[in-house]
Amino acid sequence: MSKSVYSIVLSDDVVAAVDMLAIKLGTNRSNLINQILAERVSVITPERRMKDIFDSIFSLMDERFIRDVSAAGSALAVRSSIAYKYKPTVRYSVEILRAPEGEMIGNLRISFRTRSQAFMDMLAQFYRIWIDIESAYTGRSIQYRAESDKLIRGIYFPKGRTSAGAQELGALIGEYIKTFDSAIKIFFSFADQPELAAVKVGACYKSSLKNGIADI
Repeated sequence: MSKSVYSIVLSDDVVAAVDMLAIKLGTNRSNLINQILAERVSVITPERRMKDIFDSIFSLMDERFIRDVSAAGSALAVRSSIAYKYKPTVRYSVEILRAPEGEMIGNLRISFRTRSQAFMDMLAQFYRIWIDIESAYTGRSIQYRAESDKLIRGIYFPKGRTSAGAQELGALIGEYIKTFDSAIKIFFSFADQPELAAVKVGACYKSSLKNGIADI
């Protein structure tokens, strides 16, 4: 959605109120006015689409997830704890592009804050298992970037499509996060039995195929 510069005359009191609300919402005057006008004339802006997707995702989150309110307006972030030694926290951050790049609509960043080399080594093992499972079931080329304490995965339109509604996308992304979170917790609960852990993670993934997690 392209943007241009327009000159309009507004009341000083209105501008002051808009600026206060913009600060509260973590945006700026132009974006807020654009959103208000878009809602008034029923135009779906990229910002509105992001919000609708994020609302759909968060509606699926259960009690194990806590919303991270520090996330930027263009991202949704939730946290969950893993029952492993010092209970490390995993953060899931969904970033939606303003405009799709082909089939790709955004990224899911999965990250940890830890300095434990042993924990990071186990994470790397889990990432390999997860990526291998996804590669076997999705039938599409997925963009990954795996680091010691972070995995970044591309998010896509459902297979074979170039568009999808915000509610559908949010539901699929939400199911994916829930499945990933369940899988990584299963993996660490069987950390002393690597082969069994891999089998359990695979079973977790397969049980969620009915919810469409292989589509994105």
